Amino acid sequence: MARPLATSFLPRLGLACALGIAACSTTPQAASRNPLRVAPPTREPPPLESSPSFAALRDAAALGEAGAADAAARAEIAATPPYDLAADLTARGVDAKRRLGAGAATAVVGDVFLLAGPRSFGGFASSRSLTARALSAFYNDRFGRRPGEAITVYLFGDAQSYSAFCKAAIHEECISIYGFYWPSERWMVMNAGLGLGTLTHELVHPLVEADFPDAPTWLNEGIASIFEAPTFPKPGEIHGVKNWRLPRLQAALGGRSTRAKAMPRTLFGMADDVFRDDDEALHYALARYFCQWLDERGELWPFYRAYRDERRADPTGAATFKRVVGTTPEEAEAPFLAWLSRL
Repeated sequence: MARPLATSFLPRLGLACALGIAACSTTPQAASRNPLRVAPPTREPPPLESSPSFAALRDAAALGEAGAADAAARAEIAATPPYDLAADLTARGVDAKRRLGAGAATAVVGDVFLLAGPRSFGGFASSRSLTARALSAFYNDRFGRRPGEAITVYLFGDAQSYSAFCKAAIHEECISIYGFYWPSERWMVMNAGLGLGTLTHELVHPLVEADFPDAPTWLNEGIASIFEAPTFPKPGEIHGVKNWRLPRLQAALGGRSTRAKAMPRTLFGMADDVFRDDDEALHYALARYFCQWLDERGELWPFYRAYRDERRADPTGAATFKRVVGTTPEEAEAPFLAWLSRL
């Protein structure tokens, strides 16, 4: 599960009468030297904002504001030292040991992932090995771009220590009983006591963030959820087997009121906030098994890469799916449901 301000401003202009946009009053002295009198207007003058002069000045001011902001941004970037991965990993290791206490274990895996666990966590070695195997497979013709900055992976062996960390470090309850990825801090935090499938799930999120930053939530979570139950047929390969999400999907398909919601067509174009609505558990299950079905057919990663590269031209992914898989999402439902019934 990935844990999700932009400000804007409008330029304000002050206009002088010298621009000729608005009338200027004359002083008494000036009036006495000029015998001509100007007749009052016979109709209401046009709004100030409609004047071409006003529009030109407004646009110039806006460009000036934008130019100043751009110059300030460039100056800030120039003053910021380049990112130092080694220094960041070192700092994160020190911070992790400060948070986890004496005896905490740390290890860097895959160049950017700093694993950290308290002394009480007995699964650190197996977590390290699993992370290395999973990353080797994820980088094998699956994800094209790797994270460029360090990510801390906090591992806890039980709900109590996991929850205590969230309260101390985040000042709130953990957002999931399993674990989560917090992009702004580049933290993965998880209760590994429920199984290391959470680790292989959460690893996917920073990889998608680096490789397909505008991926829809259904695809991001669908791929991540496959690897809650990973299998490694050989080095460099990773797939998923059925897990605890299947009964939720089967129940929806068996009910008249929920069957339509459990069809793959509903995923294409699904807004991220809709994915996380009251039917979130069903959406997870549907996305997970639809992605697993594609993976078993050898079509998941070709579709993922094509959709990544064509997202702007094909926001929903339906046209890309048709081109890569050879069927529309609607046409894919019958073979998908037949496969699902055999699980």
